Amino acid sequence: MAEKSDKVKLSSQEGEIIEVEKAIITMSGLIKSMLEDSSAEEDIPLPNVKSAILKKIIEYCRHAKDSPPTEIEKPLKSANMQEVVSDKWYATFIEVDQELLFELIRAANYLDSKPLRELGCACVAAMMKG
Repeated sequence: MAEKSDKVKLSSQEGEIIEVEKAIITMSGLIKSMLEDSSAEEDIPLPNVKSAILKKIIEYCRHAKDSPPTEIEKPLKSANMQEVVSDKWYATFIEVDQELLFELIRAANYLDSKPLRELGCACVAAMMKG
C-alpha cells in the first residue's frame, strides 16, 4: 500500500477532492510541474476538469502506467480504433459519446497529457474517416 506522501489530492471543477498516487498522475505535465512547485500537502486545483472526466483520466493513467501507449501511426490506417491502437484496452476506453470524447480531449490538453490527447484526436479522425 502506498504511503500518504505517495499520494496527491486533486480538486476538480466542482470542488470534489480525488486522491491518487503520484506515480500515476504525474503522466500529466501540468500536475507534475505543479507538484514540483508546491507542498505535497496542498490540494492541486484543476478548475477546468470536471470530476467525472478527472476520474476517467485517472483510469487511463492507471492503465498507461502498466501498459504504456504506443504512438499512433498517422495517417490512420483504419477508421476502426481497434486496428489503430496496439492495446485494445485503449480502443475500448475511448469508445464514448462525442460530448465525453471532446471533454476528454480538452482536459488532456489542459493537463498536458499528450498520449491521451492524441488518442482522443485519433478517435475523432477515425469518426471522420469512417
